[in-house]
Amino acid sequence: MYLRFGAWPTSIIEQDFSSLLVAHANIDLYFFIANIWFGMFVLPVVILLCLLRPSWRRFVPYLALYALVFCVCWGLMQLAPEPFLYWWRD
Repeated sequence: MYLRFGAWPTSIIEQDFSSLLVAHANIDLYFFIANIWFGMFVLPVVILLCLLRPSWRRFVPYLALYALVFCVCWGLMQLAPEPFLYWWRD
């Protein structure tokens, strides 16, 4: 979007967007929402289930690593330029 408009959009209105740009924005939005929901609601339940089953405990480090990487990526995204973050949160 930055390359298309020369700056980050100032709102989420998609009237000036091409159909491919709208499709990209929707795919990005739904993928990000799915990751947030998975990280907040599904991952803790899966980790708990793995802790309760002795044969599944070997998967806990991988799930914990996923949670750590998710948090690191979220933190790194906060270092993005403010106009992008404003648009992203809008």
